Amino acid sequence: RELEADFWRCTHTDENSDVVGEFAIGTNIELKDVIGQILQDEKYPGAHIAFGNPYGMHTGAEWYSSTHIDVVGRNFDIWVDGEQIMQSGQFLLEA
Repeated sequence: RELEADFWRCTHTDENSDVVGEFAIGTNIELKDVIGQILQDEKYPGAHIAFGNPYGMHTGAEWYSSTHIDVVGRNFDIWVDGEQIMQSGQFLLEA
């Protein structure tokens, strides 16, 4: 509950703090687990979502937030254009 309350507070600090500012699919299949270092963990196979500041100078987004909260998920099922590319965190595509 404490983590949930902290997340809610961080994503309700200003008008855009609860807006998705980044979305990516981690593709480094050599990573075996997350380690608590977000710059590496966001590359772990699965989904990386950030709420708040989209870093407009890099992304072209025209809105701003004073916060940026990264979330990394594991064991995702992901579909793109109706085709499943990941099941339980494992890529189904061949290199």
